[in-house]
Amino acid sequence: MDTSTPRSRTEISGGAHRPRKHDSAHKHVTGTADYIDDIPEPAGTLHGYLGLTDRAHARITSLDLDAVRSCEGVVAVLTGADVPGVNDISPSGRNDEPVLAEGKVLFHGQPVFAVIAETRELARRAAKKAVIGYEDLPHVTDVRAAMDADYPLVTDPLKLERGDIEAGLAAAPLRLKGEMRIGGQDHFYLEGHIAFAIPGEDDEVTVWSSTQHPSEVQHMVAHALGTVSNAVTVQVRRMGGGFGGKETQSNQFAAIAAIAAKKLKRPVTISSSITMSAMTRAVSSMPSTRHLRRAADFHRTCRGRSPTGRCFMPTTAIFTRMYGWSHNR
Repeated sequence: MDTSTPRSRTEISGGAHRPRKHDSAHKHVTGTADYIDDIPEPAGTLHGYLGLTDRAHARITSLDLDAVRSCEGVVAVLTGADVPGVNDISPSGRNDEPVLAEGKVLFHGQPVFAVIAETRELARRAAKKAVIGYEDLPHVTDVRAAMDADYPLVTDPLKLERGDIEAGLAAAPLRLKGEMRIGGQDHFYLEGHIAFAIPGEDDEVTVWSSTQHPSEVQHMVAHALGTVSNAVTVQVRRMGGGFGGKETQSNQFAAIAAIAAKKLKRPVTISSSITMSAMTRAVSSMPSTRHLRRAADFHRTCRGRSPTGRCFMPTTAIFTRMYGWSHNR
């Protein structure tokens, strides 16, 4: 445990131009910085693991979890039917991001069930025993293919406009029309998603979450539990990286941990590997490219340039591909 002088007792001094030590820098380099995985687990803590789909777009025709439930150490197996409130954690309220998918799969790696067991390893092994039947549906993983197929947009477009667009194009001294495609990449965090929930009295629950948006996690956990937001307390000490990927995608892990903790009346922690984090955060209804995956493509069109080559009238459409997303029809 870190024994340095608490930040509240240190004096803040020096101008903005003066180099200052990060308040956790010495903890990071000495290994004394506490993360959620470092929190001592109360007696009786259970561990969760997600059961993921292996189809990009499909109807779920059958879900046999009997072998999962009979595995060593398994205490409970949760599906969408076990969500006491609303089975949705979409931050924009589009009702298109279930806590656990029911009926239809919309991307490869979408969680369908969660195993709660005595250890994480037992939960992981049990999750592999699930037998899921699928009816495959069409899907695309390319921006241009989605446009050619006339797929609808995942979220409503945002339009920023100033002045008379058509008049500006008509007066443009040079006209150029083209397309640019960028195979996007994104920085990724070292700490995967993790949540640790401890049930309290009545509807209360405390959730430690590695998130950039604790208030949203609070609202989404309450939404999934079917309770009021002030019954949910969310604690965030620090994250092992985020880069925008923990703004909304933390909701799912926090909600599942909280649902299990309240249902079983025991502390529950659930974490993900880097691979699982990449897969389960494949979709967000938030219109922000920071939530798009490292494999996201950007397709941009532009027309209207000045003599200097500056694109001053970009009647632009920017399309992005969240890998694995399938049109829900």
